[in-house]
Amino acid sequence: MKSFKKIVACILCFTIMIASCGCQLKSTKEEPLKSFDAFITEMFQKEVSADTISLHYCISNPENYGIKEPEASLGEYSVTHMNEEISKAENYLSTLKRYDPAELTEEEKLIYDILMITLENTIKTGDYLYYQETLGPTTGVQAQLPILLAEYSFYKESDITTYLNLLGSIGTYFEQISEFEREKSEKGFFMSDDVADMIISQCSDFIKDPENNLLIECFNEKIASFEGLSAESMISYAEQNKKAVLESVIPAYENLIATLQELKGTSTNQIGLCGFNEGKAYYELLCQMSTGSSKTIKEMKTALSNTLNSSILTMTTIQIQNPTITTQLNTFKFPKTDPYEILTYLKGAIKDDFPAINDVNCSVRYVHESMRDHLSPAMYLVPPIDCYTENYIYINNNPVYDMSEIFPTIAHEGYPGHLYQNVYFRSQNPNPVRNIINITGYDEGWATYVEAYSYSLAGLTKDLQNMLVANMIALHCLYSLSDIGIHYEGWTKSDTAEFWNVYGISSDIAEDIYYTILSEPGIYLPYSIGYIEIMELQTKAKNALGDKFTLMNFHEFLLKIGPCPYSVINAYMEKWLSSQK
Repeated sequence: MKSFKKIVACILCFTIMIASCGCQLKSTKEEPLKSFDAFITEMFQKEVSADTISLHYCISNPENYGIKEPEASLGEYSVTHMNEEISKAENYLSTLKRYDPAELTEEEKLIYDILMITLENTIKTGDYLYYQETLGPTTGVQAQLPILLAEYSFYKESDITTYLNLLGSIGTYFEQISEFEREKSEKGFFMSDDVADMIISQCSDFIKDPENNLLIECFNEKIASFEGLSAESMISYAEQNKKAVLESVIPAYENLIATLQELKGTSTNQIGLCGFNEGKAYYELLCQMSTGSSKTIKEMKTALSNTLNSSILTMTTIQIQNPTITTQLNTFKFPKTDPYEILTYLKGAIKDDFPAINDVNCSVRYVHESMRDHLSPAMYLVPPIDCYTENYIYINNNPVYDMSEIFPTIAHEGYPGHLYQNVYFRSQNPNPVRNIINITGYDEGWATYVEAYSYSLAGLTKDLQNMLVANMIALHCLYSLSDIGIHYEGWTKSDTAEFWNVYGISSDIAEDIYYTILSEPGIYLPYSIGYIEIMELQTKAKNALGDKFTLMNFHEFLLKIGPCPYSVINAYMEKWLSSQK
């Protein structure tokens, strides 16, 4: 389930899996069975309204979905609350099992299958509450919250007052997180000092210039363009916002920094998750949930190694057959470098292999200077389900990123990546409950798959195209194999450096990779394993259909079924293959 602690999935770059918000204990008495539609409608209403961020980013007009906006809040974060969430998931699963799939509509049967897997996995997390971490240099709440607040849309004037009240709740929410970190420390689960320092640095950068904070600048821009506000109202709101940022947001981050500094030195585990008693089991569950794959860690590692070896073989073969390829790699240029021009170009270039979608708006924005060092090169912000025609892509113009090579990145975030996939899915008017089920491996697997496809649209020679794709996929596999090595096999910093040195990467770079992965377990696997799962589906379809296989039909199948665990997609593909034959 998505909640504020999972709404970071709305920023499709990196995501984490944490228990969702809500408050309902396990029932001891079986209720009369409602219609399946009533059951999933009630589930959607409860889950999406658990906190203000989740509600606002999922629906722009809650009243149209029978939802009354609750008091502004970021929700609750505590072990007690997590246990309540597990009990609620058990209730949902118990009710779900009372329905006969044979009596459901086709769409309901698909939702039934998805919920069965996601609820069972959510319940399993109850055994690992202290293994979970909501703080992370890239995907943590403290890192994603500034972007979510900066992009908090004002559809009506009441949204402005809700937002201002929301800022006032940040201190309480962060204190709950701090208390959880103290509990983790007491039980031996606190993060290593190196990871704590990374988070402290990220928080410090965000608040280092309070008077010119991102949230002050963005708020003033939004109310200046809000129609119908008087000059007096604008001044009043701006003053209230600045006061809230300076007296609530900044102190909340300062207190979080103080807590992390206080707890440094209490870590009992200086390696990955496998350093904890049940760390390997938790890591496997975490990876299966984030990737949407039912593969075991051993199977994931085998798939990654095979894909890596295949990519290396491709690159080696090209280098042998085409000695000029190295020169081409150093001198080639993408056809477009301006983000808007790339979006326009790709929207037209994909028409042969991807089904058409309606035109939608897409604004490109740049990451605030205070966030540049801690966010990825680009992000797509998922819009509300009833406002999916308005889309935003964030670009991190940090000098370390080469903007001349942003072409495949825009494909990943825009067309035919996240933006395109979300617009296609939303335009089918799926049941709202589908939008609160987080299948990161589908989202990022698709985006990685089409990023690789985009090289075929860049006007490159075939050898250069294949070389770049093979290199891209090889890097994904190397990162993911390192992830497994660190968190499942206990690699140290020197082990990681030794692994990367084989592929010509310096020890300094390998050390940065080590700490990034150490701080956020499983962060790379949704991209690589998701890509591998899609390629396995494509191979299966090609083998079954032969000459009847087309990319257009294959893509349409994946897009129509939407975000699902890959075991569900595989099962539904059998029926689709029969229809194609």
